Amino acid sequence: MADHIPVLTNQVLKFLDPQPGNVIVDCTLGAGGHSQMILEKLAGKGNLYGIEVDERNLLLAQEKLKTHKNVHFIRDNFENLETLGRRILQKEGRIDGILFDLGLSSMHVDEGTRGFSFQSEGPLDMRFDTRQTVTAADIINTYSLEDLLSIFRIYGEERNSYKIATRIVEHRKRKRFTTTSQLANFIADSIATRKGFYFKRHPATRIFQALRIATNREVSVVHAGLEGAIKVLSRGGKIVVISYHSLEDRIVKNIFKRCKQEEVLKILTKKPLEPDEKEMEENRRSRSAKLRAAKKIISK
Repeated sequence: MADHIPVLTNQVLKFLDPQPGNVIVDCTLGAGGHSQMILEKLAGKGNLYGIEVDERNLLLAQEKLKTHKNVHFIRDNFENLETLGRRILQKEGRIDGILFDLGLSSMHVDEGTRGFSFQSEGPLDMRFDTRQTVTAADIINTYSLEDLLSIFRIYGEERNSYKIATRIVEHRKRKRFTTTSQLANFIADSIATRKGFYFKRHPATRIFQALRIATNREVSVVHAGLEGAIKVLSRGGKIVVISYHSLEDRIVKNIFKRCKQEEVLKILTKKPLEPDEKEMEENRRSRSAKLRAAKKIISK
């Protein structure tokens, strides 16, 4: 399994600006890449709280950060950030910075048994939290045509949504979809118009993205997490969000814009920051990354 490389690290540290004695919450701990750099800036003073819903990622982060005494691990979904944040506030008295690194980690893609990638054979799972019951297979095999259309169009922005969804519904009457390669190959065959048809990218890319978002309720989770973060962030505290597709970025942009109008936040990034060419060459995952940052200006 390849090491996970954190993205936009310089920008994260610039806008989050962690200082010794600060209390920072990393809502998407992952393997601990961003948190490790933040902890170095804290220099053993203050505390970092790392939230991670994926048990495997949490274990990786605990191993990576085991030398730090001022890091606290929480296995939970960041949609519960308001509740979690209020507990932290009761203990610490303030929260100086909150970080979100949304979307899929390289560890998820590399581990075929999790079912996130069409490039690796595995079950149609796609759950970040293996404690939840609904999998991608459940969605593909049981959701109505209308629901599949909505998922593919909204979450995947897939122009062939109708053709793919209708053919999936017809096929599953005869045989259930159970593996990543089975679904990926079916999608490719469904929209190929001639033998040797050339795709700029794999035709299942957007459908797999849409399924992952639906399986993990990512839209509602991001909404709840951001709203909770803004509520528990202390006055003068910073919030930094990295997103990887237009749907996520739009949510962040709109919430920040509303909170600016309400005079709750000051937006620190006039437009989303993106990685430079060097970072994109070194880390392919960073290519679609966009970073937005804001500062809490009132206590509310």
